[in-house]
Amino acid sequence: MKQYSKKLFSLVVLCGTASGILHADDLRVVPFLQWRSQGRDMARKLYGTTSYAVYQGDMDACYGTFNVTVQYDQTFRGKEIAECLFGPAIVKNVTSSSSCNNDCGDAILISGLLAAPVAPATTRGPRELMAENFLLPRDFRSVVTFSPKVQDVVVDFNLFVGLDRWVSGLYFRLYGPVVWNKVNLRPEETIVTAGTVGYTQGYFDPAAAVPRSSLFAGAAEFFGGCEFPGGYAGQEVSVQPLKFAKFSDCNRVTTPTTNNCNKDCNSSSHHKTGFAELRGEFGYNYIRENYRFLINLQAAAPTGTKVKSEFLFPAYVGNGKHWELGVGIGGAWTMWRNEDMEKSFNFIVEADITHLFNAKQERTFDLKCKPLSRYMLAEKLVDNTDNDDNDRILQSDVQFASPDGEYAPVANFSTRDVKVSIGVQGDLVAMFNYTCRGFSWDLGYNFWAMSSSKIKISCDDDCDTRCGIVPFPVDTWALKGDASVAGYNPSDATSVLIGLAATESKATIFTGTNASAPFGNAAGQSLTNPNIDAVVTPATFNVGTPPVITPLFVFNSVASTVPINTSVPPVFISIDDLDVAGAEQRGLSHKVFTHFSYTWLNHDRWVPYVGAGFSAEFGSHHKSDDCPTTTTIECDTCPSAVSCALSKWAVEVKGGVSFH
Repeated sequence: MKQYSKKLFSLVVLCGTASGILHADDLRVVPFLQWRSQGRDMARKLYGTTSYAVYQGDMDACYGTFNVTVQYDQTFRGKEIAECLFGPAIVKNVTSSSSCNNDCGDAILISGLLAAPVAPATTRGPRELMAENFLLPRDFRSVVTFSPKVQDVVVDFNLFVGLDRWVSGLYFRLYGPVVWNKVNLRPEETIVTAGTVGYTQGYFDPAAAVPRSSLFAGAAEFFGGCEFPGGYAGQEVSVQPLKFAKFSDCNRVTTPTTNNCNKDCNSSSHHKTGFAELRGEFGYNYIRENYRFLINLQAAAPTGTKVKSEFLFPAYVGNGKHWELGVGIGGAWTMWRNEDMEKSFNFIVEADITHLFNAKQERTFDLKCKPLSRYMLAEKLVDNTDNDDNDRILQSDVQFASPDGEYAPVANFSTRDVKVSIGVQGDLVAMFNYTCRGFSWDLGYNFWAMSSSKIKISCDDDCDTRCGIVPFPVDTWALKGDASVAGYNPSDATSVLIGLAATESKATIFTGTNASAPFGNAAGQSLTNPNIDAVVTPATFNVGTPPVITPLFVFNSVASTVPINTSVPPVFISIDDLDVAGAEQRGLSHKVFTHFSYTWLNHDRWVPYVGAGFSAEFGSHHKSDDCPTTTTIECDTCPSAVSCALSKWAVEVKGGVSFH
C-alpha cells in the first residue's frame, strides 16, 4: 500500500507539473455555486399536459387542470463542479503519458515549502498549495480528491385555470415545488508524507518552536474547521479555526502517518428541505384551428432557503431568495391531424424571461488576483504602543503581538453580507408532441441561461453588526505567507522574540514570497524576510537604559547574528481587496427530455391522466471568453464571469386531473 500511494502521488505530481503554467483565465473560481433553481423548469411545466388539459380553444367557460410531478434528479460530471470551485488548484489531464489513461483525476496537491520534490521533478509544482497556510508540517505532502454530488427530490404542484368564461384565451397558472436537496463535496485526502518538520521559533510563534505533534495531522482538519492542536510548551499565539467555506464539519485525521487515507465523506453531506419558489402567470392565448400564440406576465416569490457560507458547497433550495418578474411568450402549431381528430402531431415553443432582484446573501470572498486565498493564513498586527519599550520595533507603528499573537484564515473576515441580483434568466422549451387518442408522447429540448450575477457588499466599514457578519477589520489583518513574524535579541536571556510587521501581500495560496530565497535553515526557505513588502533591513528595537537602537536577528540561524527584515509600511488587507467581481457567475445548460402519458378520455367533467419521463441536462462550464492567454498571472484582465451549471439526469412521474 505504501509503494502504491507513492506511485499514485508521483503520477499526480507529473500531471500537475505538466499543467503548471497559470494563465490569466485560470484566476477565476466560484466561491459560491449558484445553480438553476429547482422551481425553474419549463419542461416540467409543459410535458404531459399539452394535449387536453391546457390552452383549449373550444371552451366557453372556466376550465383547467391540477397535477403533481414527483421527480428525482442527480448530478453527473462532478469533475466540472470541482473545477468551478477550485479552478487553478485542480490537477488535470494535461500529459501525453499513457499511464495517465487520459485522466489524472480532479485533485489538489498540498505540500510544504520544505517537502522534497517527487522525482523526476526537481522543485515544487506551481499548482501545489502551500501546506504552511493550513498549519501543516513544512515537509508535508497529501492529495485531496473530490467527487461532488447534488441530489433532489422534487414534488411539484401545478394549477392551470382557463378564464374563457370572461375572456376567451385568458388564463392563470400557479405552481411551485417542495424540494429536498442534498449535496456532498465528498473530499478524500491521501496523506503521502505526514512530515516531521515543525516551525522554528520566530517563524510562527515568537515565544517557542512549534513541534510537528502540535500541528494538524492532515489538511482535512483545517478545511473542516477543527481547532488548532497547539498545546506545546511556551505557546503564546492563538489560531482561529476556519469558520466559513469549510469542506466539511470538523474531521480529525486520527493517525498522522504516511498513507493514511481519510475516506469519511459523511461529514461533508448536507441537506435542506423547503418550497423553492411560488410562481404565478397571468396570460392570454390567441387560438386558431391549427396554431396559437401566447404571452404572459409572471412573477416568483422567494420561499426557498437562505444562502449561507459556512460550507463551500452548501445545500439550499430555490433561487437564492430572489424575487423574480418577467414575461413569457410561446406558441404551438398542429403540423398534422387526422380526419377524426384523434391523432395529431404538434410542435410547441415557449420561453420565459425573468429578472432576479436583489437578494441578501452571505458570501465568502477571495482576495483580488488570488484564487482560493480565503484559505490563506493572515496575521493580526497590533499597535506597538501597547508593548513595553524593550518589545517595540522602531520602524513601524504596528507589529505582531508578543505575547498573545493571533492568526486567522482570510475567510473568517472576508465573509460578508451582500446583495446579489441577476439581470436576465431565460428558460426555453421546444418540443414535439404526438397524440393518439388517450396516449401522448412528448420529446423536446430545454435551454436555460443566467446572465452574470452582480454582487454588492451590503455596507461599508462603519456599519454595525446588523449590516454584515462583523464590521470589516481595518488595519488589522495582513497575509503572513512564509514570513518570519519575530526577530531575536541575542542579549536577551529569555529567548523571547520581538514581533515584526513583516507582511507578504504578494503571497498566494501556492507559495510565499520568500520561498525562492537562498538563505535559510533549509534549502529554498529564508527566515530573514528578504522578499516581504516594503523591505526595511534590519528591523531595530530599543534595549537598555538609556535605550539603545539595536538590530534584530534571525533566531538560531545557521549563520550567527544574521539581521532580519520588517515591512515599512506593512500592507493590510482592506475591504477593497475582496474580489467581489471575481465571485460573479453566469450559467447555461442544455436539456433533452421525453415523457409518455395516458389520459382517460371516457370521463366527462373530471379527466385524469398520468405519465412518466426521463431527462438529461448538460451544464456548460468554461472560463472567461475574453481572458488573454499568457504565461504569467495578470490581474483584472478577465471582466467576464465564469460560467458554471450543474449537469443532471432525472426521472419523474406526473399525474393530475383536468376539469371543465
